Amino acid sequence: MTTVVRVVAAAIGLQVAVGAAPPQRETAARPAFEAATIKLSTGPSRANIVTQPAPNRLSIPGMTLKALIYVAYGDGGFNTSMSVRGGPDWSNETVYAVEGVAAAPATPRQMRLMLQSLLAERFALNVHDASDTDAAVGDVLTLVVDRADGALGPKVKPWDGTCPAVIPPLVMQAPRRPLQRVGDQLVVGPASAADDPDVPYCPTGFRPGGMQIDGATMSTVAQMLSLPPSRVLLGTIAVDRTGLTGRYTLDLDYLFTGTAPPPDFAGPALPTAIKEQWGLRLVPGKGRMKLLIIDSAQPPTPN
Repeated sequence: MTTVVRVVAAAIGLQVAVGAAPPQRETAARPAFEAATIKLSTGPSRANIVTQPAPNRLSIPGMTLKALIYVAYGDGGFNTSMSVRGGPDWSNETVYAVEGVAAAPATPRQMRLMLQSLLAERFALNVHDASDTDAAVGDVLTLVVDRADGALGPKVKPWDGTCPAVIPPLVMQAPRRPLQRVGDQLVVGPASAADDPDVPYCPTGFRPGGMQIDGATMSTVAQMLSLPPSRVLLGTIAVDRTGLTGRYTLDLDYLFTGTAPPPDFAGPALPTAIKEQWGLRLVPGKGRMKLLIIDSAQPPTPN
């Protein structure tokens, strides 16, 4: 699917502070920032990074409008099963820096809603959801539990509520809840209804010789398998159909090279490794993506 490349290229998540937050000021049934700035990005780094340096502040050093839509309308993870289509050429070319300050501490969902309000106000953005149309259906791999008794593989265990004291070297890290060091322990806040299922609690990403996923739901597992190092081996994105709702710690031993394996490759295929180590199976099927269509947008109004 050609759309998959665009989806993963714009895969973004929001790293946020933890805690309940009071309601924010409402604009058109959505919370809005108390103050915000949007300007052309001039910094050396234009990576798709979103941070919340304070509980009431959102900082995005450089993103196109299309990437900002992924952040605002996504689910807090990599959003690999989401596609944003349409819009003027500049919406996928011009890079903006965005800063937003809320009146009070905000949850991840509130921050995304405030960003929606900001895009509507400053970019005159209008989008519509086409997820229920045929255009949103494509070839995917569905991630299911392999064994009939529901038993998982040797490298999967229920998350024990802790994170490694030493954060390992990882690439393509998933956005996660921030950690606090208490003595020699890295601690996350207690689970809450405000948690995003697509946001892991502990460091998650590709490690040398494999993949590490920690404090995460199976939704994150499917999204990790949809990123370029694994997608190049699988051919398309994966979607979670395991029916498992808990958080898990998973480790996968596999050599991800970023390219398809050579013809004389002696190791197991990635689906085989997933089955043997995780007790999960990838089944070809049709899947419905979250599809947003840009109806109209204009360059941002002055601050």
